Amino acid sequence: MKLTVATVCFNAEKTIEATVKSVLRQTYRDIEYLIIDGKSTDRTLELLRPYQADDRLRVVSEKDNGLYDAMNKAARLCRGEYILYMNSGDLFADEGVLTDVVPYLDADIVYGDVVRIRRDGRHLEKYNKKHAVMRLLLMGRMICHQSMFTRTTLMRAYRFNEQYTITADYDFVMRAQKNRRSMRYVDRTIAVVDNVEGISSQIKNNDMMRRQDDQSLKENFPVWYYSIKLPKAIVRVVKRRSERKGTPGEG
Repeated sequence: MKLTVATVCFNAEKTIEATVKSVLRQTYRDIEYLIIDGKSTDRTLELLRPYQADDRLRVVSEKDNGLYDAMNKAARLCRGEYILYMNSGDLFADEGVLTDVVPYLDADIVYGDVVRIRRDGRHLEKYNKKHAVMRLLLMGRMICHQSMFTRTTLMRAYRFNEQYTITADYDFVMRAQKNRRSMRYVDRTIAVVDNVEGISSQIKNNDMMRRQDDQSLKENFPVWYYSIKLPKAIVRVVKRRSERKGTPGEG
């Protein structure tokens, strides 16, 4: 089974090589590594050049309309049966991740755990049981997309809705949940992800992220939206107070 790992980037000279090395070191060999570059003006493309001798790597560099436009482009161009998105700077947990996960790829979305790098250190985030998908969505959270293998046909059919400039991945999972697409959890740490510099991880973007999450929930599960609107508002007051003290908030 061919898998596609996709990295979308722009001016990523500080982080791109670590991610490329992590992908190409995977022991599972039937992969396509697709890098969608937004026409970087720094040394990103120069740094990628030596790795292009590996026929698994394909680089596309052209102007795009932002993160989710580039991710949709990757889905259109990819050749794998499943696609996994890894941001520049994110790493696979170890060299055997893909080898271990492939036997479980029998659902529309297959996902595992992640290690999140935050300002206060490394945190293992496990999604099984108490972190069931719908519960996460209602909390304004979701499966980390760096741990999520999506069937390419589903990714192309649903696409990321680019009106959600920060949380289109949340909306994608919300729509998949609404339409009862099959999902499977694998008890395996997939990736180590950067939650310091990521767009949705920055405190200044929290209010916009919450508005977009609410809009998606309202469109897909209006009964749930109105049922939890008041308690969620109360929780957010507490979150904003912690954010003003410099502690990242969620939900």
